[in-house]
Amino acid sequence: MVMGDTGPDRWDDEYRRTGRVFFRRRRRALLSRQYLISWAITIVPAIGTFDDWDSRGTWFYIRVVGIALLLASAVHTTAQILRGAPALIVDTTGIHLGKGFVPWSAIATIGPPTSTFWNDRLPIHLTDEDEDAVEIPQDNVHDLPALTAWLTHLHTERHPGALSG
Repeated sequence: MVMGDTGPDRWDDEYRRTGRVFFRRRRRALLSRQYLISWAITIVPAIGTFDDWDSRGTWFYIRVVGIALLLASAVHTTAQILRGAPALIVDTTGIHLGKGFVPWSAIATIGPPTSTFWNDRLPIHLTDEDEDAVEIPQDNVHDLPALTAWLTHLHTERHPGALSG
């Protein structure tokens, strides 16, 4: 079972038992609008390119190189999703998203979730205003409002009064 498809009770049980909760990128991310459009951008130009096998001019080679780059990017993204990367890990020290890390003490506010054409995200605003907010994508956790409430609860446990302002 993927932790991102469960709820706060299961997350809290895991956190209390092991000291961390590991949210792999859900495979449903393969069906996200952003992912499907990236494959369409790769496939559509290829259709016209391979009809031009007889006239291999400069534009043909430019299109082939462009398609190869787009294909490599789409394959890389697919491989990341299938591997579950980037993972979201919530532990006693803070929040890890891929290679990034935010300690509990550096968190000013959590949320609310934001929605765009591409996807939904949960911003984690930092105490250092020069730093950009860390954004947790819905690719890792389906229920972002529940994640907001749970992370806020954990943060107030770690730093009582920190989010009351």
